[in-house]
Amino acid sequence: MPSNREAYFEALKMNVPKAVIDFALQEVNGFDYLELTQKYDEEISDYCLFINAIKRYVNGEMIEYIFHKAYFLSNKFYINKNVLIPRQETEQLVNLTLEHIHRMFGNNQIDIADVCTGSGVIGITIANVLPVSKVYLTDISEEALEVARANANKYAENINIFKGDMLSPLIDNNIKLDVLVCNPPYIEDTKTIDERTWKQEPHLALLASPSTFFYELIFKDYQKVMKQKFLLAFEIGEDMEDALTILIKKYFDKCEYQFVKDIYEKTRFLFIKQE
Repeated sequence: MPSNREAYFEALKMNVPKAVIDFALQEVNGFDYLELTQKYDEEISDYCLFINAIKRYVNGEMIEYIFHKAYFLSNKFYINKNVLIPRQETEQLVNLTLEHIHRMFGNNQIDIADVCTGSGVIGITIANVLPVSKVYLTDISEEALEVARANANKYAENINIFKGDMLSPLIDNNIKLDVLVCNPPYIEDTKTIDERTWKQEPHLALLASPSTFFYELIFKDYQKVMKQKFLLAFEIGEDMEDALTILIKKYFDKCEYQFVKDIYEKTRFLFIKQE
């Protein structure tokens, strides 16, 4: 059996990115990244599993779907092809949202919803940081909610899960929120989606026409679910600021709003608040 280092260089010759190789080596060996760096010269636990995963990646599959795992802010979540693979931008959305929550609500118990939750990584991560708060996960896809339930059972206790379209399950259950977080579908032009994503990730979670469609559904009904003092937090497409500004001015009166750039200096987040 070759060492982890030998397996690494074999995969590298197949033009596989370093991050993908490291991910596969961690999963095959049951290591975290630090342990992997310390055991590169030890024998790989299952070479056949590793090389099969690498070949599947080379043939177009995403490494996260191969192992049914994805990392999100240091936690490892279960995923499958019924949910999107969590992105780095969404990690930033969670961190920024938590900063806003601490400024607005301190350590008080609050009610939070993660709408269009998918795998549940946003809401579950927030629930872990704010264990005294109540967190709701909603999605229209039962298949996605099965993934979210599996992750919630592993990581958080203060979670309630509802199936339904956008705000409908919250309205139907008369739930009032302090914070709503949402990463809805917003891609209108399918030509902007890379082939690997298009062939594997769920189109239901990607596409919207127009791109602002799901944001407007929340904007027009936000008063039905939000308390007097509230925070709305969204991930957005990098070219959506102008269109969303028009909708904000249409549906909100005295609320403050802020567009925020991601680490690549692209406008990717929107925060709307009323204090």
